[in-house]
Amino acid sequence: MEFPTYGQDYHRKEECRRLINGARMHKERIKQELRIHEEIRTKGNEVSRPKIQRVPDYMGGREEFKRFYLPNLISIGPIHFFKPYVKQGYRYKKLWTAMYIRDTNQTYDDLIKRIYFSDYIHERNSYAPGSWPEDPPQEHDFTSSWWWQGLVLMEDGCSVLQVLDKSVDSDNPEKELGVSTDKLVRVHQDLLLLENQIPFQLLKLICDEDRARLKRCMHNFLIIHGIEEASGRTDGDGDGEHNITIVQDQEQEDEPFHLLDYLRRALLRRDKTQIHKEIKLKTKKRKSLHLRKYRIGTVRELRAAGIRVTKSPNSTSFYPIFTAYGELQLPEITVDGSTAIMFLNLIAYEICPDFVNDFEISSFLVFLSSLIDQPEDVKELRSAGILRNELASDKEVADLFNKMDVVLVPETDAYARIRDQIEEHFVSRRGKIKMLGWMGEAYSSYFRSPWTVIALMAAILGLTLTFIQTWFAIHPKGS
Repeated sequence: MEFPTYGQDYHRKEECRRLINGARMHKERIKQELRIHEEIRTKGNEVSRPKIQRVPDYMGGREEFKRFYLPNLISIGPIHFFKPYVKQGYRYKKLWTAMYIRDTNQTYDDLIKRIYFSDYIHERNSYAPGSWPEDPPQEHDFTSSWWWQGLVLMEDGCSVLQVLDKSVDSDNPEKELGVSTDKLVRVHQDLLLLENQIPFQLLKLICDEDRARLKRCMHNFLIIHGIEEASGRTDGDGDGEHNITIVQDQEQEDEPFHLLDYLRRALLRRDKTQIHKEIKLKTKKRKSLHLRKYRIGTVRELRAAGIRVTKSPNSTSFYPIFTAYGELQLPEITVDGSTAIMFLNLIAYEICPDFVNDFEISSFLVFLSSLIDQPEDVKELRSAGILRNELASDKEVADLFNKMDVVLVPETDAYARIRDQIEEHFVSRRGKIKMLGWMGEAYSSYFRSPWTVIALMAAILGLTLTFIQTWFAIHPKGS
C-alpha cells in the first residue's frame, strides 16, 4: 500500500480548500440572486422606469428596419450626437435654443447649472450605461465633460419645447422656427425615435415654474401625431388649458418617462379595469409562454365566414372587441408617412429589457397585420371607416403591414380572448356559414346584373318545358 507524499497531500488539501471556497461563493451568489428576485417580486406592482437606450437588436438589427430608427435631421440626447447624418441639425438646435431662452427670459448658464446640479441628473440618470461617450471629440470645444453633458441636455430640451410650442399654436411655424416645411416634418418624425428621446423630468426642469407651457407643448405633440383627443381638457369651458396626465389604471398614475412613452399612454387611454375583469372571468386557460402571431384570417376571409369588421363606437378604445353578434370592432387608425416610424419605435420600446409592460402596441400591430394581406383588405377597412389612408395607394398600406409582420409577442389575455371568440364563432356557425357562403356565391353568380337574372329565368323556363315535354312523351294523353 502506497502512502501519499507530503507534496501530494498538500496539493489535495489546497484543491479541497479551493472547492470549499468556490462552493461558499456559489452559495452566496445564489442567496444574492434570490434576494434580488424577492425584491423584484415584492415590488412587482411598482411602475417600471426604463432607461433611454439603443433599440434592441431583435428589431434594430434588421436591415429593412434600420432607417426607421435613425434620425433624419436632429439628434436628441447623446446616442446620435456625434453622427454625421445629424450635423445639419446642430445649427437649428442652437437657433431654437436661443429663441426659447429669449421667449422665457432665461440664460444659458442658469439653465445648465439648474440641470447639472439637480438631483435628477445625479441620482436618476435616464440614459442607459454607454449612451454618453467618455470624452467628446476634440473638434468640439467643451471645457469639461459635465459641462458638455449639461449643454447637450439644455440645448436639446429647449429645442424640443420651442418646436412643440410653435408647431401648432403659430400661424406660420416654418417662418417662426426658421425651417422649411419638409425639414419640420422630419424633426417631428425624429422626436418619435426611441434612441432620440429626452426625459420628461428634464423638460419639466427646463420649464421651471411655467407648467402651462409644458402642458401646451405635450398636448401639441399629440395633436401633431393625430391624437388630439388624448390629453383632454381640464374643464369644459374650452379655455385652452390641457391636462397632461393620461387616464391610466391605478398602478400607473406617475408622469411619463419621455415623449414616446407619453404617446404610448395616449394611445392606450381608457379604463382597462372592466376589460381585464371580463377577460379573467371568461378565460380559464393556462397562459402560453410562446412567442406567436395572432392568426385570425384576413378581412376578406372573416367577411366570407360571416364576420363583419366595423369601426368601434368607442373613440377612446384601442383594443379590438368581438361581439356576440359576430362583429369585430376595431379602433380608427390613420396610416401616413410617420406610421411605420411610430409603430416600430413603440414596438422597440415595449421589448426593452427594463420596461415591464403587456405589449399592447406590439400585440395590436400583430393583430392588424393578420387582418391585412392584400390591397383589397385595406379597401374593406377604408369602406368601414376604420382606416384612413394618407399614402399613395392601398398597396402601399398592405406592403407596410406585410413588412412589419415579423413581430413575435407573448400571448396576452386580451388578444387571446378575441382569437378564442372568433374560433368559437366559426365552430358554432359552421353549418350556417357554409349555407350563407353557397347563397352568397349563387347570388354573385346569378343575380349580379339584370342579364344574368334573365339568363337564369330563361334556363329555368327551358328546363320546365323540357320536363313537361318528357312527361307527356312517357304518359300520352290517351292513356
